[in-house]
Amino acid sequence: MDEIKTTPAQENYIEAIYLMSHAKPVRPSELAENLGVKRASVTKFVSSLVNKGFVHHESHGDIVLTDKGIALAKAIIRRDDCLTRLLVDVCGMDSEKAFSEVHRLEHLISDEVLIRLEILVDFACSSEAWLKRLQYRINTARIDRPTERALQVGQTRVHPRQSTAK
Repeated sequence: MDEIKTTPAQENYIEAIYLMSHAKPVRPSELAENLGVKRASVTKFVSSLVNKGFVHHESHGDIVLTDKGIALAKAIIRRDDCLTRLLVDVCGMDSEKAFSEVHRLEHLISDEVLIRLEILVDFACSSEAWLKRLQYRINTARIDRPTERALQVGQTRVHPRQSTAK
């Protein structure tokens, strides 16, 4: 299947429609209220989602995700779940603080990175001793000083973009 580019805002709409549709059909006015936007914004974004084949929407009717829209919504939620577990369960971040970080990051990671993060999260959560050691390192790092490096990562490796020629 060819990947259709979506914006973070379009993904937010698809995710909201998906989550709201579990309770009842999604009306444009309810979607606007849920997202905290004006009805005109909903009309604009829903139109773009119709054009991309993610939703069906008749004038003055309910908004319904297509199979493609449902698949995208599930992918977004998968990224959200993985990143939430990474930040909250593995890194020990407060869930309220993690929410805004997850919301930004979920639109940026590729499928390849997601798979690797899922493996990391599963490993970390299944290895109590490893997880405790990691959380100890996090808790003793100077997170309150963002300009200082908490961990000495990558000091012995050349970054792929750096030239090794002198």
